[in-house]
Amino acid sequence: MLTDLVEVTTADGITLGGAYFEPREVANDSSIDALCFFHGDGGHFYRTLYLELGQRLAERGIAFIAANRRGHDIVAGGAPGGPPKGYAYESVDESRLDYAAWLGLLEERGHRSVAIGGHSGGAVRAVYAQSKEHYAIVRGVIAVSPGEYEHDGVVALHGDLFAETFARAEQEIADGRAGTLFTPGMPWGSTWTAQSFVDCFNPDCRYSVNARVTDTGCPTLFVFGSEECFGPQVLPVCGEAMRRLREASHSHVTVEVIDGANHGYQSRDLELFEMIYGWLSSA
Repeated sequence: MLTDLVEVTTADGITLGGAYFEPREVANDSSIDALCFFHGDGGHFYRTLYLELGQRLAERGIAFIAANRRGHDIVAGGAPGGPPKGYAYESVDESRLDYAAWLGLLEERGHRSVAIGGHSGGAVRAVYAQSKEHYAIVRGVIAVSPGEYEHDGVVALHGDLFAETFARAEQEIADGRAGTLFTPGMPWGSTWTAQSFVDCFNPDCRYSVNARVTDTGCPTLFVFGSEECFGPQVLPVCGEAMRRLREASHSHVTVEVIDGANHGYQSRDLELFEMIYGWLSSA
């Protein structure tokens, strides 16, 4: 697997690492020549799923960056002299700066028509960032297994456990302890500060994929696994996102479900690649 290890620095001084896969010179039917792809929450760019996706796309003539966002791992370094980052301390809103830095690198390498995407929380960030920034070189968004962060919907899915955790986080902030760490075990297994938990699931639904996708301004692909939506490995917020997107039936949105795939696409990585490449080829 041949790749270039690359780094960018965001406008607010955070250095991020990634892997750039240079495209082979082969016939390519897609009008999109590169994909910048963010990992899931608490993850990192070098997960095998992302690296193999990059290699396969590059072999078909589409460049790929498997890119860290500032929310890589649970706790990570931030800007020099600044507070920590990592997923526990990350705001979805900051993804706008992370994508901007990576898109700058793609422009430096000659790419002028690209897609941004991501897996899980990275997918949420792709939809959100494009809806807010409308990056000039972005022609498509690929969101793989995002969750739906709509506040009342999460309450309906997880009941008192979520509502009580959210109220405790709000109280910690009010008491001047915004950095208190929570590991509630839902809506998925992760760790948040009180500040990041309240931001992520805010009642104003600022990061709802169903709300934000109306403003991406470009073709947008959503991919889910059947197991995470309604199977034995269900992740309720993903199933909710899939159902709401299908019901909305936006003209610029495609929603696909891969049979037998779970949230991590174990043993279904080739099907995921073929779905993404097929969509890019029609873009």
